[in-house]
Amino acid sequence: MEIVILLFVLVGGSIAFSAWKKSKLTDTPQSADSHSDSVAASSIRKCLTCGYQGEMKTWIANFTAPKVILVAGFLLGYLPGIVFLAFYWGKCKCPGCGAIGKNKAVKDISI
Repeated sequence: MEIVILLFVLVGGSIAFSAWKKSKLTDTPQSADSHSDSVAASSIRKCLTCGYQGEMKTWIANFTAPKVILVAGFLLGYLPGIVFLAFYWGKCKCPGCGAIGKNKAVKDISI
C-alpha cells in the first residue's frame, strides 16, 4: 500500500513540477493585438451578492490561502484534497465583498 502511495506521489509530483516549470517558461507578456475581444469579455463577471461588475480572479489560481488548504488536504489524505479541488475549481472571488463563486459571466454587447 505504501509503495502505491509513494509511486502516486512521485509520478504526480513530477507531472505537476513539469507543468509548473512549463508555465513559468511561457509566461511572457503578449501584445494587445494577440488578445481577442471574446477572451476579454469572458473575464468580466457580476457579483450576485454585492452587485460589483468587473474582472474577477479565480480563487485557487490567484490567492495563497486556497493553495495552502489544498496542499494540507492532499497531505492529510488524498480524498479531502480532491473534494476541495473539485468544489472550488474555476470559482472566482469578488474583489468588492470577497464572495467566492457567487457571480456570473456578463456578456459584452458592445462591438
